[in-house]
Amino acid sequence: MARIIAKNASTGNDFKALPPGAHFALCNAVIDLGLQPGYQGARPQHKVYLRWEVPDERVAYTKDGQSIEGPMSIGRMYTLSLSEKAALRADLENWRGKAFTEQELAGFDIANLVGKACQLMVVHNESGGKIYANVKGVMSISRDQRERARTAALEQKPLVFSIDDWSDEVYAQIPQWLRDKIMARLDPAESAPAPASAVDFADDDIPF
Repeated sequence: MARIIAKNASTGNDFKALPPGAHFALCNAVIDLGLQPGYQGARPQHKVYLRWEVPDERVAYTKDGQSIEGPMSIGRMYTLSLSEKAALRADLENWRGKAFTEQELAGFDIANLVGKACQLMVVHNESGGKIYANVKGVMSISRDQRERARTAALEQKPLVFSIDDWSDEVYAQIPQWLRDKIMARLDPAESAPAPASAVDFADDDIPF
């Protein structure tokens, strides 16, 4: 299975926006975007995109000439880092309900997030006359959601894409705007260290 290691060192359209507030969700995609250019001259950063499906919010759409009804989805782009101030670290620790250990910070395989339940805090922002739904934060499930989380299953096909373990089959399933980012990635040879080895963990008290 592809591994995407984090360590210590949504677009506007005409689709229905996910309502604001807290939502039960399942992670269905972890997509490695590689080294992306920095914003307005900032240094390049290794980015990753996480996507969740929200089973309680439904949407109907047409694909390959067929009408399909399914869960709404939302995603967020992160810098692939578990440094102290990294947004990815903050969201994962809130999701786990537990801080990372020093061993985990040395190399944590975020591909293991796929299929895991959480709560998403969604906010709406307006830009250019359009409403955008954005993930404001990720939280652990509530006590009364634990049984649901144990039996919940993904409705959409899960995606795990790693540039280091490139798969044309998986790449073809990635939304076009993310494929464009992947193909526009920078060469990391001179500016990014090689990823650390993955560390596997087992703890019944945390979701991953």
